[in-house]
This record gives sequence, structure tokens and C-alpha cells, in this order.
Amino acid sequence: MRVMLTAVIDGVRKDTFDRLMKNGKLPVMEELSKNAVKIERCISSFPSATVTGHASIATSSMPSRHGIVGQAWFDRERKEYVGYDFELTMPDNWIDAKTNLNDRHLMCDTWYYKAKKIGFRTFSADLIRKDADLKMSFILPGTDRDMAVPEKLFFLRRFSKHISEKKSGFLKKVLLKLMPFHVLQHEIVSGNVLKAVRAGYNFGIFWFMETDAASHIYGPETLEGEHGKPYLYDSFEDAIRDADEEIGKIFNSLKEHRVYFNITTDHGQSRLGSGKEYHVSLSAEMTDHGVNAFTRIDPHEYESRVGKKAQAVVAPSGPRMAHIYLLDRNVYDRVYEFLLENRAVEFVFWKHDGRIMISDGKTSCRIENYNFGDEYPKAVERVRGLLENSRSGDFVVTAKKGYEFQISDYRGAHGGLNVEDSTGFAIIYGPDYREESIDEIMITDVLKIAIDKFTE
Repeated sequence: MRVMLTAVIDGVRKDTFDRLMKNGKLPVMEELSKNAVKIERCISSFPSATVTGHASIATSSMPSRHGIVGQAWFDRERKEYVGYDFELTMPDNWIDAKTNLNDRHLMCDTWYYKAKKIGFRTFSADLIRKDADLKMSFILPGTDRDMAVPEKLFFLRRFSKHISEKKSGFLKKVLLKLMPFHVLQHEIVSGNVLKAVRAGYNFGIFWFMETDAASHIYGPETLEGEHGKPYLYDSFEDAIRDADEEIGKIFNSLKEHRVYFNITTDHGQSRLGSGKEYHVSLSAEMTDHGVNAFTRIDPHEYESRVGKKAQAVVAPSGPRMAHIYLLDRNVYDRVYEFLLENRAVEFVFWKHDGRIMISDGKTSCRIENYNFGDEYPKAVERVRGLLENSRSGDFVVTAKKGYEFQISDYRGAHGGLNVEDSTGFAIIYGPDYREESIDEIMITDVLKIAIDKFTE
């Protein structure tokens, strides 16, 4: 049986990946690269965030088409805060993925639907599962069981704060050191991939999430021996080497099949500055500026809790990017002024007379007239690929180098347009492929190239 598998290794920054490959620390991916199309720079969609990136890979389209405009956004019609990262679960996204919210939120077909048309039986062990024949869990052994418990856990939102805060208590920090909560996820998802293929499903996308967790907790460039200690799971290197090992296990366990293996990342990651000033809650600071702003809850929850009418919603992603929604148009000028003056804000984007505008605090112009330079790869295309969707905020902002839009203990974060947040890698392996190299593509191109090569 011919099998096509796509592994999404979360939050892998290109320069760290290249260094580990060069030093022989990723032997499985290095070996697969010898029979592969190797993408030197794979650019994420915007925001450079997990759910948006996975949707872009699984649909080969930008957020303007697939509709997943971030880890969070505000549904104007429903007056509902949509959050794929409620900050209350560990790891993130468990509640949403188990209740298949992306089936409702996705606005276009996925590759599962397209692959079935060319004869594949499809499975997902990923965040994106719409149209898949078989939905495997990425956090528990076996298939999704449509448990009612996660839906009931949504009541926990009422206990969340209305500002962007994600700090760990002392006990949680100790537990993460002793037994990182994500540490078994790679093994679980690998086991489920093997179960799916052995049951006859031959097209699947699956997710390794530990790499992103390690980047957030320890930093995206942390290496064993330099920043981490032997025998402890305490660096990004530990996580990606574990993913490399699991890919090897999958490959070696399926030798009776003809396996085509795509390996990519959804986004990169930036190192955050050291100090409290680099962790900024836009909703809290906007409130101090005289605008009643909130995040993570719905407007009626904010109003009943605070006793004031809500005027703005902040929906961070990564969290080095955020959508700003205005519930009261009278505060437009005040919010715009606040964003331009805020120490953490790098760019402000908005629409005016059907055109996308940008301000960096000094210059304001149409986006096509702004000179981003090499530091912001494919920025104009990516910003358009977000703001052309009506779910986007009235303003969209990115964070300056070293900053994030939440109060946290993170050492790494993503979401922005900058090269560290946005640039990863891809390997498109086939047993009959010759080694090739492509300088740069978007993550939306990975499966297009893979399917074209497969069907040649």
C-alpha cells in the first residue's frame, strides 16, 4: 500500500533546526532528506500561530479563505469570543480539538476531502480534522471518542480573568520540571498513526506538539549541554530530537508499505526579553487608557463581572499578534492612539475604504507602499491573506522584538511577521525521489508540492 504521511512539528525555528541538522542531531530527518525535496525556508501564514498554521497546511490556503484567523478571534455575529487557547488547560487546545470546533469554523475543504477524490482513505491525528475518514486523538491512545466531558469543561471560562494572563504557580513550575506535561504526546500520536495505517488508512496528517511547548518554556534556541542539562527534558533540542526519533519509529514500523513522508512546521518562534516589561496585557493597559477592554470571555460575562459596558475585545495569537475588535465605534480614535503609542506594538494594520493600511508609529500608508525588507518575509501577501477575512479585527497588531501580548512566564513566543516567528523548514520525502532543494515556499505549498510529486 502506498502511504502519504504529513508530520507537523510545532514551532520549529529555522536557524535552530539548521544547526541541529548540521551537527547530526536529527539523523532520521537527515537520512530522509537524501530522497526528498528539501525546502530551505518555509514561511508561515499570518498570524504565525498553531491553529492558523495547521489550517493553512491542511487546506493549502490562507486565513482569508479558510477562516481560522488566529488562536482566538471575536465572532461579531454571535457576540462570542472564540478561543483555541483558553489558558485553563494544559496542554493548550485540548478542549477545542476534542469538540471539533474547527469543523464549524473552517470555511473551505481540507486535503482530506481532496485526497479521497484521488483514492486515499484519510485520517487525522491533528488539530484540523474536518473531512477526515478517521479522527485519531493526538493526546490519548486510540480514536476520538466524542467525549462529553470536554464540552462541559467550557464552564471553566467563567473563572478565567478578562485580561491576558498565563502565569504558572510554584507547584506547576515544579511539576513541569519533574514531569513535563507534554512529554508523552509524541509517543501517543505516533502510536495512533501506526494504528490508522494498519487499519488501512493511507493519507494522514499528525501533530508533534512538544517542540512548541519546549520553545515557550525554555526558549526556541535552547540546546542540550549549552542551555539544558543531560538527563533532563529542559531544552528545545530535547523535544525535536524526540520528534525525530518518533518519525524513525513510524518509518521503520511501516517497511511493508511504500511510505511518502512530508515533515514541516507550522511557524517559528522568537526569544522573549528578560523582564516583566516584555509581557504586556493590551486589554489591561487599554482599560487604564480609558477603554473598557477584555479578552478570553464573552461581552456579557465581562459586563456582569466588571459592571461596565464592554468597548473593545483583544484576541491574542502566539501571543505576539492580536486582533482588536471595537464594540463601541466612539472609542476608535482613542484605541488607535493607544496602539500607536504602546511600547510593545510594532505594526498596526487596519482597513480604510477597502484598502489595507499600516502604521509603525512613525509612518502611515497603504500596505503595498511600505518597505518591510527581508526581516519580514512575504509580509504584504501574508497580511492581505489575513485581513481580507471579515473575522479579522478592526485593528491587527504585532509585537516588537522581545515582546508578547500577555502576562506569562514564557521565554519564547510567536505570532508575528518577523523572520524568527515566521520561518521554518519542510522535507518532502519519497522512496523514488531524488534530492532536490527549493529556496523558499509558503506552508500552503507543502501538500500541493507533495501531491504533485506523488501523482507524477
